[in-house]
Amino acid sequence: MDFIYTIPFDLSTIALYCLPLLLIHFFPLNKRYAFIKKRVASIIFYVILISIIFLNMWDSAYFSFSQRRTSFDVFLFLIQSPDNGLFRYFIVDYFWISLAALALITLFIFLDLYLSKKIKEIETAIKFQFLHLIMASAVFFVIGRWSFGPKPLGVLDANKYTHSENVPFILNTAFVTLKTIQSEQFPKTSLIDLTESEAYFNPIKSVLQTKQTNTRKNVVFIILESFGDKMIHQTINGIKLTPFTDSLLNQSCYFKNGIANGKQSIEAIPAIFASIPNLMATPYILSSFCNNKLNGLPSILKTKGYSSAFFHGAKNGSMRFDSFSKRLGFDTYFGMNEYPIRSHYDGLWGIPDGYFNPWALSKINKMKEPFLASIFTISSHHPYKIPIKLENKISKNLTKEQQSFYYADQSLRRFFKQAQKSPWFKNTIFVICADHTPQQLDGKSATNFEKFNIPIAFFTPDKSILPEKNLAYFQQIDILPYLLKQLGITTKYYAFGNDSHQSGGLVYLNGNYLFLENKGELIFNEIEKTATYIDKTKGKRILFENKTLTLGDKQLLLLVKSVIERYRNDLRNNKTSVK
Repeated sequence: MDFIYTIPFDLSTIALYCLPLLLIHFFPLNKRYAFIKKRVASIIFYVILISIIFLNMWDSAYFSFSQRRTSFDVFLFLIQSPDNGLFRYFIVDYFWISLAALALITLFIFLDLYLSKKIKEIETAIKFQFLHLIMASAVFFVIGRWSFGPKPLGVLDANKYTHSENVPFILNTAFVTLKTIQSEQFPKTSLIDLTESEAYFNPIKSVLQTKQTNTRKNVVFIILESFGDKMIHQTINGIKLTPFTDSLLNQSCYFKNGIANGKQSIEAIPAIFASIPNLMATPYILSSFCNNKLNGLPSILKTKGYSSAFFHGAKNGSMRFDSFSKRLGFDTYFGMNEYPIRSHYDGLWGIPDGYFNPWALSKINKMKEPFLASIFTISSHHPYKIPIKLENKISKNLTKEQQSFYYADQSLRRFFKQAQKSPWFKNTIFVICADHTPQQLDGKSATNFEKFNIPIAFFTPDKSILPEKNLAYFQQIDILPYLLKQLGITTKYYAFGNDSHQSGGLVYLNGNYLFLENKGELIFNEIEKTATYIDKTKGKRILFENKTLTLGDKQLLLLVKSVIERYRNDLRNNKTSVK
């Protein structure tokens, strides 16, 4: 079956690479220019041919090092690297692959020369040549996209067809390289020596068994769309905006200084379920590293007998969640396509929370314990549309945006009210967190901390995690390590987060790396080579201009550089997992 699943990616590759050849071949010209056109077409054909064969044959050798198809950024890095002798090394050291590539190229060129002599040229009127060009372009365009939807076939889509271990087999390197040309390229210079960085940061973690339990707890994530901490515990015109969420957090281990590791929903999922922050401009899911091996929470728990499901009320394919959830190890994905009542569609975004949450609960009730389930809500997202029949029931004293948050909160109330009746409820850890902060709805400017401050809480009906309001800084990337510790699962894993409460968190925003902590924030800009610390009590100080850095400033700067350097190195070399 995996051989069959390669077909869409192979055909798409051929169509995309052959577009320049298509334009030349069908370009309307008089017969007297046919010889020139034929020669130009042959040259373009040979360039395309050599490119495709070289790229795929390269990975016959390089794959054993990277364990993933080589993306454009790797080739660019190797070309720009001072040690660009790697190309020569592979050509010589893997000479039999080089010979095989040369043989294939020679064979195709011979076939082209042989067959071109057999083909009789037929003169076609210019108007029909234009028609042929349009028709051929349309056919190649459709095949190249391999989709009639808004999103063309992408690298991450291979996860829909097979197990993550076989994804590189389904893909081909020419396809991956082309699709990642616009992906972000990391600088080739180092911020800190990789060996030295281990003294400040190491993502390889271990969980020692701290809890003796005969029963594995279920885990249910409630990821609240745009629920920044600023939206919690608010009263507007005498109306509590999120009354149920407020009461739930009061019964939970609630980290008030929770930090989102990104500003978009697409950046939250890798952070929450794989402890991979977004420290670059391109979201991880859309980057060339999206098929890297990960120690995702679903995969880790699967080794302990857990089943898993991901629920998102938006259209399937939205933000590639369906594909990436498979990459993380989720067994099943339920989106708008699986939802049975089409009339509930809001016409814009998906199935409102009030409809989707109870349906998701009905699916969770059928899951075999222990299980991991995640519900990603949608109603508190622009354009903030809620069912018309409920608009009149929600106070007109609230803005449209505020009404959507109130609706999402009440939908969550109904979910928990029904879930309490389920036999698995008391043996469950509920993780309540937001994906990112909302728009600044009150019009006031926000501090850097407020731009990332979200609620993160752990609710257990049996109080196995004691309720408290914790002021420690807690990032989305800390959720995975914290949960593994609470579940008492002995394992070794890869994570940028920690299982203990932290003094701060590192995020990326508009070219700056921000380390947010209680006493202030460090703003590090690699391009401008500046590092500024804004102390809440002592004001601003420029770290690079101060040749006698305090020990604390020096340690913090080295920590930030170490995290960034390890992030880049491990993503580039597919080392974001441990066996």
